[in-house]
Amino acid sequence: MWTTTYHRFTNRAAFLEACKVAGWTCPPGQIPELPQGVVIDIVGPIVAPAQLGEGGVPIPGEVIDPRYHINLAWHGHDPDPAFQASLVVPATPSRGWDVAKPSASQPPVPTVIPAWKGKAALREVGLLDAVEAAVAAAGGRVQDAWTGAPEWERGSEFLADLARALRLSGAQVDRMFHDADAIRG
Repeated sequence: MWTTTYHRFTNRAAFLEACKVAGWTCPPGQIPELPQGVVIDIVGPIVAPAQLGEGGVPIPGEVIDPRYHINLAWHGHDPDPAFQASLVVPATPSRGWDVAKPSASQPPVPTVIPAWKGKAALREVGLLDAVEAAVAAAGGRVQDAWTGAPEWERGSEFLADLARALRLSGAQVDRMFHDADAIRG
């Protein structure tokens, strides 16, 4: 059985210090190397949902809490004591991403987008770190697709696996495909 805990740190450095105390290796610029049975969802600052601006361009939401938030899931052992001081109980213990509903004149969802555009769209709405953590946790074919695929197909197993891991609805993934397709390089 998995146990989820929610944590708030003053900043990323404080989080990395807790990882160090727990004995986790933290390569510079990367997420910590987690022990077996631990997965991480790095939220970072808490930000209100993005909105759609002129031309369907996402406008980042307002920063609600600038501190560094993470979610940890523990399987087969108790949460590490190094994270006890940062433990919080959120009013709504979930994570989601939402934007306004598309208008009736919305064009069809693109079936394929270049991978770089998908990553850019994720970065713009603050989901890139969470997706990269989910990819690292999934490993295998998901990681191979993330690092090697030049384009993403809307109906691929790879995207379905990531959407499930991040609890994104089909409509949210469709919106991301629209947003990515609108990016001009």
